[in-house]
Amino acid sequence: MKKTIAACIAAAFAVNNVSTAIAEEVFMAPLVEQSVLLDIDADQFVVIVGERGHVLISENGDVFEQKRVPTQSTLTATTVVGDNIWAVGHDAVIIHSSDKGESWEVQQYQPDLQRPFLDVLFFDEMQGVAAGAYGLFYRTEDGGKTWNAERHATLLDPYDREYLEDIRKEDEAFYQQELESILPHINRITLDGNTLYLAGEAGLLAKSTDMGKSWERYSVDYTGSFFDIKPLDDDSVLAVGLRGNMFINHNESSWEYIQTCSTSTLNSILIGSGSVVYALGNNGKMVKANRPIPTSMRDPYANPVDCKPGEGISVSQIEDKAAILNAKQFKGLNLAVSANGVKTLNLK
Repeated sequence: MKKTIAACIAAAFAVNNVSTAIAEEVFMAPLVEQSVLLDIDADQFVVIVGERGHVLISENGDVFEQKRVPTQSTLTATTVVGDNIWAVGHDAVIIHSSDKGESWEVQQYQPDLQRPFLDVLFFDEMQGVAAGAYGLFYRTEDGGKTWNAERHATLLDPYDREYLEDIRKEDEAFYQQELESILPHINRITLDGNTLYLAGEAGLLAKSTDMGKSWERYSVDYTGSFFDIKPLDDDSVLAVGLRGNMFINHNESSWEYIQTCSTSTLNSILIGSGSVVYALGNNGKMVKANRPIPTSMRDPYANPVDCKPGEGISVSQIEDKAAILNAKQFKGLNLAVSANGVKTLNLK
């Protein structure tokens, strides 16, 4: 697949927008552990973020403390590197702490963009990326002191790229305008070794071997949104999304459908112990799959009543049926964030 800098990165420019109109400091909520929480990350400690700028820290996975942060914007994603924490969210906000959440700075705040960040990932303490709605993609190489905005045309499907290239021959300014308007939402970025994986709307699955500077889009027989993508081993990659859709790719071959007989949207993938994988989603649904995961022919019109899950696949539901947004393993616990707050999942 041929790539050029012009095709992969349609535009890049340095920005460091921290508005003087940043919202007031976060409200310290007495029931914050039961609020809408949207993402979790863990290393030597756990960080959880959610609505209204909520940030929770725990050293043991049991007792959580809300931290004072300089924003009330909903935080959708977080990442931890050493003692450093970055969190991103609505109003194109990026906040950073270098001391495990004790003090914070705002690195980005651009409400006029009207585009939220939906994920953030750092490769080390200096280099990281943040991505979100309508192809929003920013990069930093100095720990977030400055961020560069990029537009990646190779995330579009081939028909849209062809349409844009025809426009570009006539009008570069209109090309840039159209590119910005039709880029798909980027929902999740996952790093595995030297490979970066990306999941988004309109059937978007892609990979990069140069830290996201260029992308190769996968071809998938599905046009709905994907919300997570993770490699299971050296040979297979799993992706989950809307209406319970799960697909797996073996050895860079075509993506194959996994039949679960559940139509609840799947938001995240948790790799369990041994050969077990869990897909977590709305309505508190948890899809358990034993590897090797069986595949089947995809029939979008199949009657759910007659559906039979593949061998080794089972579906369960947590008691309160709250949407599960993400989960991490930490000190023997399976910690999850949900529409009803922090949960410890009992995975069997």
